[in-house]
Amino acid sequence: MQQEWEVTNLSRGQSPLPEGVHGLTADLTSVEQVTVALCDQRPDAVFFTVWPRQENEKANIRVNGAIVRHVIDALGDRLSSSHVALVTGLKHYLGPFEAYGAAETVITPFREEQPRQPVDNFYYAQEDEIFAGAERYGYRCSVHRSHTVIGAAQGNAMNMGQALAVYAALCREQGWPFVFPGSPKNGRAFQMLRMQEFYPVN
Repeated sequence: MQQEWEVTNLSRGQSPLPEGVHGLTADLTSVEQVTVALCDQRPDAVFFTVWPRQENEKANIRVNGAIVRHVIDALGDRLSSSHVALVTGLKHYLGPFEAYGAAETVITPFREEQPRQPVDNFYYAQEDEIFAGAERYGYRCSVHRSHTVIGAAQGNAMNMGQALAVYAALCREQGWPFVFPGSPKNGRAFQMLRMQEFYPVN
């Protein structure tokens, strides 16, 4: 691997892994499977970058909070000199799909020190598990709230970057103008204006 990292991936094992990545297979919702899969692992760093979407946010909280807890408790004291990182995103500030941007307390620009929104949000449950684990096992931790993640995941229809890239390719092929595909309100929204400060459109 680049930078001489030895990378181990823990997942259900349904997607091919990049060359050089060692794969471990477990249903992350199962305490028993996760415990067995991680029994001889002693990582320098752990990155949580996955979540299975459920039927509503209360179920998201239950399932995704448990996934984080299962991994942390399976590794236990072996994490004492490690760093645990959680990747969440913009919904930390805007709320989950069921209440996206609906809270009156949504204030831009977003700041890390802002209080949580007064709604159910599985990101908060995951953070709480990370922080509680740090108290139990003494590891260092961080939370990364990405605005937009552009990556490849089979069956993932939530990737705005890839959707815009496909749209741009179709426009180029057909000779159409590349016009922002959302509503005028969305196009003039604060986040788009901020992006234009760094990537001006002429």
